[in-house]
Parts: sequence; structure tokens; C-alpha cells
Amino acid sequence: MLLIPKNRWVQVELAFDETEEVYEKSLIALPEDYKPAEKPYKAVSVVCDSGEEYKYGDVIVVPTHVIHEIEIRKNRFYLVERNHIMAVLTATE
Repeated sequence: MLLIPKNRWVQVELAFDETEEVYEKSLIALPEDYKPAEKPYKAVSVVCDSGEEYKYGDVIVVPTHVIHEIEIRKNRFYLVERNHIMAVLTATE
């Protein structure tokens, strides 16, 4: 299934920042529903940009609370409004 964002929306993928979310097992027993504190921002990869300012694979930084998850027929899509993009990450040489 393909999602094409319109107007000011950018489709993103959360996989870029997943390695930071993995945490080692603790020797202390924690409740099953325990989740570590969420960062106020997240680095995500661009999948599709309706305004064509960002290309596929660009890494952008957005506030965590503005990432909208859409589930359609067991497919998950993530959208962010363009005006919430804080920065673009680039490799330094």
C-alpha cells in the first residue's frame, strides 16, 4: 500500500532512531508495561515529501509529540507537518 502525503505533510519512517530506543535488560525487575522516558525530539527518515523540499532518505529532527501514526489495513504510516521540522541532519566531512 502506498501513501502519498498532500499539502504540508511529510511521510517519515521511524527506523533511523530505533537503535537509541533499545535498552539493555536490567537486573532489576520492571513491570511488563514499563517504557523508558521518551525524548522530546526524534530523528526520522523522510519517505515522501509533498513539497519536494526533502528527498527520500533525508534525516530530519522533529518533536516527538507531532508524529502522527496512521494505520490502514494493518499498514502503519507516519506523517509530520512540514512546519514542525526542526532541522536536517547531514554528514560532516
